Amino acid sequence: MAAALLLLAICLASPHATLPRRVYDWFIVLDITQSMNVRDYTDEHNSGRNISRLELAKQAIRQSLRNLPCGSQVALGLFTERETLNIVRPLEVCTHFSALDQTVSRMDWRMAWAADSFIAHGIYSAIEQAPKLGKHMHIAFITDGNQAPPVNEKYMPAFVGKPGNVQGTIFGAGKTELSPIPKLDEHDNITGYWDQEEVMQFGTFGMAEVLSVLAMEGHQASRNEGHSPGAALLENAHLSGVDESNLQRLSKTTGLEYSKLDSSHQLAQQLTASRMATWRTADTDLRPWLAVPALILLIAFFIPAWVFKSIQGYLIGLPLHLTRKKAS
Repeated sequence: MAAALLLLAICLASPHATLPRRVYDWFIVLDITQSMNVRDYTDEHNSGRNISRLELAKQAIRQSLRNLPCGSQVALGLFTERETLNIVRPLEVCTHFSALDQTVSRMDWRMAWAADSFIAHGIYSAIEQAPKLGKHMHIAFITDGNQAPPVNEKYMPAFVGKPGNVQGTIFGAGKTELSPIPKLDEHDNITGYWDQEEVMQFGTFGMAEVLSVLAMEGHQASRNEGHSPGAALLENAHLSGVDESNLQRLSKTTGLEYSKLDSSHQLAQQLTASRMATWRTADTDLRPWLAVPALILLIAFFIPAWVFKSIQGYLIGLPLHLTRKKAS
């Protein structure tokens, strides 16, 4: 009893020590393009309410911050157009939890500096930045994989890095079924949906073919007739679903893993997977290591004496029973 009370008294002092432990370093990048506003998830905390891919992703990141052990480092980034922008340098999750959590909660589609969405450029940009943020930095890139405007394969960028040199996971957000992309007001209320004529269908230089006005008019005319070779690609440009084939191709190209994001808890589980861990000395809370033995001692103190005698008799008789069983 005295030993248990002593251990509990030490716990009250909140003892800490610097010890080797398994930690995780992540550069978490969130796609904030408009297709991420599609509400094809159900809120896990408010049954029946539909929430956007962006909102589910933010819930998942905040849950992950709570699950990462002290000593882990997290950097944050945003993706839109062709670039991943690092907005928060690596911070230790326990010391800076509040700052990281509040930053994620305020991530918003209005922060986008352009309407284009070229996923390959964004992922390659994140991979290029990761080693500069930390030796063991991994990438968690959350996106629906939608390209806006649609991709011309002839102008896809080449990956110049070594596949697998930077580890991490591309998380595909959204359902595979196509849904209309909403227009939102200043309070995030849906005021309408983008239609086919409104969405950008000709890419800027470096992704789509550069056409003359005459060629574009001819293309438009043939589109209206339904015979254009690009008609199938463009007819659903105003709709959005997670483009798993595109993301899986990028996963294979870069050596990153791919996982479809189905729940907020899934991201937290994968960000703490043992294969993504790094061993490093870190400040460690010793209270769990003291509280558990104290609890065991307290339970042992209050167990009746006859229980101990029964256990003792069983343990003494067990070797004899096993010997007789072997002999028979």
